[in-house]
Amino acid sequence: MAARKLTAEDLRHIQELAKGWGKIIVRQHWGEQGPGLDVDLTQMEDVAMAAVRALLAGTLEFATLQQAGQLGGHQACPDCGRLCPLEPEERSIVVRIGSTFEHQDPKAHCPACRRDFFPSTSALEIGHARLQPVGPEQDRASGGSGEVASSGRPGARHRR
Repeated sequence: MAARKLTAEDLRHIQELAKGWGKIIVRQHWGEQGPGLDVDLTQMEDVAMAAVRALLAGTLEFATLQQAGQLGGHQACPDCGRLCPLEPEERSIVVRIGSTFEHQDPKAHCPACRRDFFPSTSALEIGHARLQPVGPEQDRASGGSGEVASSGRPGARHRR
């Protein structure tokens, strides 16, 4: 199924939904009467930004979890095509612009090829999975040394 681009109407709907959550946060944090007269705009903004970061993290955690669930229990090895069982990888903390969230990327091990692969990325390019950098210029995680990052893949991930 091809990815559908978000329309202006989709974005308006999402913004209205989030705006409604803002009202709930105000009631939960300050009560039905809202913030007191001793609360300044900076304090209100701090509460709003904490909510934005948590909403972003929660959205990404749940969306990636649902997406991983669509992969099924087995995936074909990108090299030999053999069906291999998926197993959950340990949780990792993903740092993105504006958010940090927990992510559990499923992985599979192909006993025939003696390699691990990550179907959420390799399924898009069968036969072109990149578990290690092709060259030092593609290895940002190790500063261009050509070594693989601790997660087994190049990228800015930190284990918990």
